[in-house]
Amino acid sequence: TAIKGYSSMVLEGSFGEISDKVREAVDRVFQSSQKLVLVIEDFLNISRIELGTMKYEWSDFDFRETVEGVVRDMRQTVEKNGLKLFFEHDTNLKYLVHGDVGKLTQVVSNLIDNAVKYTPASPAGGKLGSIKVKLEKLVGKVRLSVQDTGIGINAETMPKLFEKFSRADDAGKTNITGTGLGLYVAKQIIDAHHGKIWAESDGVGKGSTFVMEI
Repeated sequence: TAIKGYSSMVLEGSFGEISDKVREAVDRVFQSSQKLVLVIEDFLNISRIELGTMKYEWSDFDFRETVEGVVRDMRQTVEKNGLKLFFEHDTNLKYLVHGDVGKLTQVVSNLIDNAVKYTPASPAGGKLGSIKVKLEKLVGKVRLSVQDTGIGINAETMPKLFEKFSRADDAGKTNITGTGLGLYVAKQIIDAHHGKIWAESDGVGKGSTFVMEI
C-alpha cells in the first residue's frame, strides 16, 4: 500500500515535476506493485474459500452499471497494451441480478484482465488485437461474455482451465505474472451465486471467449 500510494503521488506530481525517464521508472514500480496486490488477493481468496470464511453481501442491482464501471476503469490499461476494447449492451434494458457487487466486480475484472494478458497487440493477420465485452439478458438470467483475439486455448487445456494453479501450456510465453488462481477464484464466486462460467475457443491462435451466467 505504501509503495502504491507514494508512487502514485509521484506520478501525479504531488512532489513536483519529474523527468520522463523517472516517470517511466516510477510507473513500472506502480504497475508491479499493482500486480503484486492482485497476486496477494488471489491467495487470500483461496484461503477464505478453503476455510469457508468467504463472506458475501447480497443485494439486487443492475449488473450493467457494474460491468460499465469495470470497463471504464480498465480501458486505459487495455489501450495501453495496444488493444481495442468494446462494450456491447442494450441501453434500454436493466440487467437486474441478485448477488455480491464487490465479488462480481472482481470476476468481471479478472476476465477482462485475463483477456488483456493473453491477447497480443498485433495477432496473426496484422489486425489490431481487441476485446469485446457483451452483456445479454436471457430468460431468468444475465449473460456476460468477454471475447478476445488472443492466443486461444487448445482442447487439452480447456477442461483444466478453472482448476487451481492451472495455466495454458504456453501461457508463460505471453504472461509471466499469472498465478493460475484467478479463474479458479472466479468459478468459486460464480458457483456461490448458483451461476455458470465456462470458456470457448476454436483452438490455439484463434482467440477465446469466457462466459458467465447468473
